Amino acid sequence: MKYDCEIINIVEDEVTVRIGDACITGFVNCGIMKKIGQEAIVEVLLYDDLEIAQCDEKKLSIERKNQTFEYSLFGILDIDRGILKSVINFEIDKEELYDYGYLDGKQVKIDVLRIDLDFE
Repeated sequence: MKYDCEIINIVEDEVTVRIGDACITGFVNCGIMKKIGQEAIVEVLLYDDLEIAQCDEKKLSIERKNQTFEYSLFGILDIDRGILKSVINFEIDKEELYDYGYLDGKQVKIDVLRIDLDFE
């Protein structure tokens, strides 16, 4: 999904952005022509295989694992729209959701290896 963001930090291919109240550090694979403090439009993409599990905790959050690109995302899974409703919404490829129909509308935790950021 695409969002308006503020660029907080840039270290080579690691970029931190603020989208609303959420800060996300992601991977930029084609370089970035923006500067710290600039506003930009960014597409937020979930990279590689996702680990999706039902979660008893009722929370919407984005939690970075240590100082890596890995995250745990908590929110409500919407199978029909192919999104995780969290602090921000994350688009999920419908093929990734094929085996998770039983989790539609439920609170889930999704572990991702990396969040990719693609700037316009």
